[in-house]
Amino acid sequence: MKSGSTKFGIVLSPKLKFILLLFLIANAAVLHAQNTISGTVKDGKTNELLVGASISVKGTTKTANTDFDGTFTIDAPNNAIIVVSYVGYENSEKAINGNQPLHFLLKSEDQVLKEVVVIGYGVQKKVNLTSAVSNVDSKVFQNKPVTSASQALQGTVPGLVIQQGSSEPGQGTNINIRGIGTFQSGTYPLILIDGLIGSIDNINPNDIESVSVLKDASSTAVYGSRAANGVILITTKIGKKGKTRVSYDYLYGMQAPTNLPEYAKAWEYAELRNEALINSGLSAQFTPDQINEFRKMGKGTVWLDKIYRDTAPQSTHNLAFDGGSDKTMYHISVGHLDQRSLFEGNSDYGLKRNNARVTINSKLSDKFTVIATAAYNGTTTKEHAYWTEWLIEQATRIPVIYPIKDQNDNYTLVSGSNSNPLARLNEGGMRTYQNDALAGSISGEWSIVKDLKLKGFFGGNLSTNNSHEFRKSIDYAPYKGGGDNESSVMDAFDRTLLLNSTLTLNYSKKIGDSHSFAGLLGISNETSKRRWYQARKIGIPGNEFGVIGNGQITDEKNTFGSAEQWGINSFFSRLNYSYKDKYLLEANVRMDGSSRFASENRWGTFPSFSAGWRISNEGFMQGIREQVSNLKIRASWGQTGNQDIGLYKYLRTINIATQAYSFRDNLANGAYFSESNPDITWETSEMIDFGIEAGFFNNKLSVTLDFYSKDTKNILVSNLPVPGTYGSGAPTQNVGALNNKGWEFSANYAFTTGKVNHSLTGNLSDNVNEVTDDGGRTLISGSDVVTILKEGFPINSYYALKSDGYFQNAQEVANGPKQTFNAAGAKPGDIRYVDRNGDGEINESTDRFILGNPFPRYTYGLTYAMDWNGIDFSVFLQGVGKRSMWIRGEAVEAFHNNNEGPVRDYHIDRWTPANPDASYPRLTVGSESANNAAKSDFWIQDASYLRLKNIQLGYTIPERFTKQIGVSRFRAYVTGQNLVTLTKLKSGYDPEINSGAALSGRVYPVTKVVAVGLNVNF
Repeated sequence: MKSGSTKFGIVLSPKLKFILLLFLIANAAVLHAQNTISGTVKDGKTNELLVGASISVKGTTKTANTDFDGTFTIDAPNNAIIVVSYVGYENSEKAINGNQPLHFLLKSEDQVLKEVVVIGYGVQKKVNLTSAVSNVDSKVFQNKPVTSASQALQGTVPGLVIQQGSSEPGQGTNINIRGIGTFQSGTYPLILIDGLIGSIDNINPNDIESVSVLKDASSTAVYGSRAANGVILITTKIGKKGKTRVSYDYLYGMQAPTNLPEYAKAWEYAELRNEALINSGLSAQFTPDQINEFRKMGKGTVWLDKIYRDTAPQSTHNLAFDGGSDKTMYHISVGHLDQRSLFEGNSDYGLKRNNARVTINSKLSDKFTVIATAAYNGTTTKEHAYWTEWLIEQATRIPVIYPIKDQNDNYTLVSGSNSNPLARLNEGGMRTYQNDALAGSISGEWSIVKDLKLKGFFGGNLSTNNSHEFRKSIDYAPYKGGGDNESSVMDAFDRTLLLNSTLTLNYSKKIGDSHSFAGLLGISNETSKRRWYQARKIGIPGNEFGVIGNGQITDEKNTFGSAEQWGINSFFSRLNYSYKDKYLLEANVRMDGSSRFASENRWGTFPSFSAGWRISNEGFMQGIREQVSNLKIRASWGQTGNQDIGLYKYLRTINIATQAYSFRDNLANGAYFSESNPDITWETSEMIDFGIEAGFFNNKLSVTLDFYSKDTKNILVSNLPVPGTYGSGAPTQNVGALNNKGWEFSANYAFTTGKVNHSLTGNLSDNVNEVTDDGGRTLISGSDVVTILKEGFPINSYYALKSDGYFQNAQEVANGPKQTFNAAGAKPGDIRYVDRNGDGEINESTDRFILGNPFPRYTYGLTYAMDWNGIDFSVFLQGVGKRSMWIRGEAVEAFHNNNEGPVRDYHIDRWTPANPDASYPRLTVGSESANNAAKSDFWIQDASYLRLKNIQLGYTIPERFTKQIGVSRFRAYVTGQNLVTLTKLKSGYDPEINSGAALSGRVYPVTKVVAVGLNVNF
């Protein structure tokens, strides 16, 4: 037999076989040679290094991650392909080119097509939403000198109205979504932090990853009775896999008061005081020589300025750690806020807040994932023992001719005052609030089979609020009198435990390329238990050691305690259907059973439906996809409920009244039954919404427009008028209806000029409410500021006389309607009023008009941001286009309530025969002022405004310098908050003020803040 093989007719000699074997071995070595490949991964837009990006060899299980400096190394064959992935970015692939380093610039995922928005009990792609949901990310909360997340949110979301009104440490904000939806209680939106009810003012803004604002009934119906006024879903940050990353943020700023009123100078005050006295038929108070002496005083002593510091510091520290493996990821953060008060007095006045949060996300198996969260919030607020309203009232009224301290450094008692606000701040003691909240939750998700998941959630929130007040008596010697001669101690305790558990079953299925289904079934239980008490004692010997045990007399009316509990059981479901991602349908239904109603009225059912059409996915749009890259129209209808009316209103309860009546010359306690109504049931709100979403030029420009109408029926009311002979109040009833309608517009435009990246974001919205059914009972409320609840008008509209200029001479007075406010009648220079009923007399009960309301309209926000070579700049404008504000008392009136003051700068332009077109009527005092002080639209002012809410300039040091010291990012910045406010409000107060005390000017000012900060990542 011949050597070699004859198969296929080929004969191979031994030598040829050997050569062939060497050739095959060489090729295999070349094909399978392992090279060590290095490279970097960066953000394709910002050029920022990405830490923790996942690196893999395609088709193998070999992986690596980028280090702190964004670099990686990995072993791979010469012919391999390297794949890079990172959360929030599109995957990128590159073939190996020998030993050359690979540099990846990752593109951010298309925000329109891939952005996921948090919704009720889940997430959903933004493009597939069929309801009105606005979403903001963590950038809104970063690097702003704010003390709460709500302040940072103001002006960023259309339809979300946030009013601050006061910057006093520890004060919150007023929030509503799409208007006020009811007459009395339950106007605040539901706020959920990682699925658990919480306070937006207590969470650390640096912990927030995103916020979703659910605005229409379709998006909120899955929360049923808890969502009648909208829902704010706050999602906190979670860890990302990779080595531990450390970030530190520091901010230090100085606060300064804004919008303080301006006073007339000392000599101007004296002249105007004399004029007012003479106009009132009295003798002048000051001689010409005294007035000349006042000229030497200049502006005199503005007491309001003396109780405030020029500046007060505030600072924040935030430290965060995150990282993890493929199985377990974590995020840990701690934060500290210190905001000092502008009030003079104790240097401890102010707010300190400590936050800590831990989130662990662990994949226990391929089918089971657990997320555990724990958070602590502790705030300590220290302030003066005398109420803010009292301090500012006195400081506002005192004329500038009087010193707040005399030459011997004694606190003065002047101008009929029985107190001195600076003495109260320095010597009057302190009030301390210590609030601690501990929240925790654990959720588990089990993938039972493909497309079917079971998720359980259990969470709790334990809040404990303690307050201690030691009010010291103040000796005003050598001055006589003074009303601060009573020392007291008060302690209060309030504890609430809120528990929530939810079980949901989620199913999603895609059939072929056309049909997609998603379903949700769920049950939940929510319970709350609260206990509180308060004790107050009067008379502390020696004015020291302020504890309850040292008090001599128990203050019965301010010593009390009680407890309460409530619960809600719920069943809910949701069904989504999509046909080729073009035609979208959604249906929700929720059933709630509330302990606040009798058993026969306990359950309410709240359905919703919505639909959307993604026109941009239609074939006829393909030719213009670059110009119109996204276009969707949607519509929704739904119902939600409200049960926030207080507890036990359907039961007749017994209440104890301390010192209710006198018995044998002694005060005795009494008891009374509350009024009840066993038939009360749910308020129901029904909303219709139509929306358009569009993106142009590859989504560089995106716009959203919504129109809505919301009707609330069977409104729960507890203050209906009853005859005085009844001897008690009215029970809670389902009476009346209310409509809110409005529109919202938002737009975002991103563009580049050379190497400069720009973005412009704006929003504008409007809301109008109208009482559509007042139950046949017009309700008039208030004394100083009078409002009316009447069918056909906005809720709580101002109700007052309408001014008609001034009487210019005696003949006009004689020919005009008779003023009935004082015995002498009107005089030239007094305000003239419209005689509405034409009976020849002006009477408050018959001649009043409905004259606007305090709710803001045309709320807007505009943000411009740019970055270039490490420099970033942003400016944020926020405002209200229309709002009326009724300001009263010493906030606007000269010589209010027969006091010697105040006199402001705008009182100088008062009516005289030589100045008939003045902005202020003639100056008067006492009963002579009755005509001009009548409740009229003369005191209702235009409170629209434009505010430079925030401006910021920052610089990020290039990484080639910072990486030498182990720092992946180092940014320094300077920022300002509330720097400029443009408003027509002439009284000198902030246009956002909205509380009862604020309408008299008795409010701590909104502050402007200038701050510097650092962002350091390791």
